[in-house]
Formats: sequence, C-alpha cells, structure tokens
Amino acid sequence: MGNSIAVAISGGIDSFYVLKEALLNYEDITAAYLNFLNNKEQLRKVKLISEYFNVPLKVYDCIHEFKRNVIDYFADEYLQGRTPNPCAICNEKFKFKFLLNYYDKIVTGHYAKIISINGKYFISKGSDLSKEQSYFLARMPIDLLGRVIFILGDKTKDFVKKKIFDEYVKFGIFKESQEICFIPDNNYKNFLEKQMRIKENSGLIISSSGKILGKHSGFYNFTIGQRKGLNIAMGEPYYVTSIDAKKNIVYAGSKEETFNKGFEIDNILWYDLPEKYEKLKVKVRYRTTEKLCDINGSKVFFLEKEQSVTPGQLAVFYYKNIVLGSGWINAVL
Repeated sequence: MGNSIAVAISGGIDSFYVLKEALLNYEDITAAYLNFLNNKEQLRKVKLISEYFNVPLKVYDCIHEFKRNVIDYFADEYLQGRTPNPCAICNEKFKFKFLLNYYDKIVTGHYAKIISINGKYFISKGSDLSKEQSYFLARMPIDLLGRVIFILGDKTKDFVKKKIFDEYVKFGIFKESQEICFIPDNNYKNFLEKQMRIKENSGLIISSSGKILGKHSGFYNFTIGQRKGLNIAMGEPYYVTSIDAKKNIVYAGSKEETFNKGFEIDNILWYDLPEKYEKLKVKVRYRTTEKLCDINGSKVFFLEKEQSVTPGQLAVFYYKNIVLGSGWINAVL
C-alpha cells in the first residue's frame, strides 16, 4: 500500500475547503473529479480550483458507470412502486469504490467521521447535526472505511462558509447542491417518464377498505406518506399508505393509517454484532430522528410506532452516534 491520496472535488465550497486543508496535512495529493453528469460548469470550476491550489487534477469520465449503478437503480425502484435512495447507493456501489481503485486513500467533503474502536472502523455522526451525512454513508463496504478521510467531521457548515467564502466565490456564484444531483430541476415526473420511456399511466386511488377515492396519473409520482398531489376532496386529509405497482393502484388513508409498528429489511450490513449493544435506534429516512427499536432477524419493531416507513428506503441502526449497520426496507409491518 502506497501513500497516494485523492481529494474528491465537485466545485462546491465544501470540497474547496477540504482540498485546501488536505494540502496542509498530506503529501502526494491529487484532486479527483468524477465526471458522471458531463456538467460543463462544474468541470470549469474544478479546473480553476485545481489551478488556484497548484494541484494536479484528474478527471474521470464515468457517465456509464454512474448510470448503471445509480440512475438505472433509481428508475427501476420507482417502477416497482418503491422509493429509492440514490445517494446511499452511490456511496455504496460507485463513488468510493471507483476512486479507491486508483488511490490508496481518498478525502471527501462529507459531514461525518470515521472512528476506530478496538481495531474496528465505524462511521460516526458529524458534529454539525443539521448537515451530518452518516445516514447516506451507512452502506460503505467495511474494508474501505480505513481508507477514507472525512475532514469535515468535526466542522460545521457555518464554519466552512465563514472561513473561506470570500476566497471561494471568485470561482462562481455560491449555490448549494440540490437533493438529487442528476435531476437539476427536481422534476421527478418528467425524469422518470423519460428514463423509463413511458407515458402517463393513469390508475385508481383506493382506500384501505376498497373505496375508490380518485385517479392518479402514474403511481411512480407518489411515495409513502405523501399528501400533496392526491387531489382527493373527501373533507379530510388523505395520505399515501402503500403502492401496488403491478396493479397500478395507489392506496390512501388517514394520517393514523400511515403509522407502522415495524418493517422487514434485506441485504443487511453490520459493522459489528448488534447483540453486543443495548438501546439501538433506527433511522428510516434522512430527515427524521432515530427511534428505539428491537431487532429480530430481518424484522425490526419500533418501541413506538413510526410514520410512513417506506419500502426502498434505507434503515440505519445507531448505537449512540455510531452507525452499527443498515438494511434496505422491503415491507412494512
């Protein structure tokens, strides 16, 4: 194992700060840019930034790899009536594996930490709880954890902005990245219909008792717990409770019907044996808090019911601030 280190840069302010810090702390640094969207503006910025820091830049054209590992997965999951998590899949199957084929270690701008306990590596929450990204990193292969450096783990977003904002803005207008990088206009409907080469496919919206509540223009436009867009005028709010892709049916019900006692998971990844830990918590969506749970094989039960558990999403298990494992939700209980 050598000492080559890649700093993954995107042209954003976080990777700008990370590259600057890495050059102060490590040798044999290369700035690496994964060109998976052929974004000319991003490419322009990473070239300017690498020249500014006088660091070699390596651009990897990986449009096909990204499409195969992330975009195709994203579309296929929606086609099955599930709600995908492309950021977690990207971290698991594409981004880190791709770069670590070429370098001994990589530095990224994620707000998370890698810690070592009794010789084992774990992902841990970043200090900035409003930005921390341990949830999206919870599928990283165990054997890669010791080769990853998260410089922003103990930093806050406000700190990064205040520290280098004036220095950074010369490379372009400061703008936060959108939620899904490959859907810049956030129009999921158009993207999915183009990606899946389908036209609007109308179907029924039905209650749990079998009552027809209305019609939809494509089940893939909905996710569990969604309220907006149902266009149901029944005098009370309705929420999506489940989706049957094969029958092209969206099921809807009251808010109470969106609460679940638990779920089943598959493709489970543990960084350590869960039975060694007490009071484990699980997070079933990024923008929610962890809830106490009991684990029985592939079944997970909440101590208190949780709202809108969604097949296709990632369940991440925490012991305190440490990611202990994760699995993909395939059914609710």
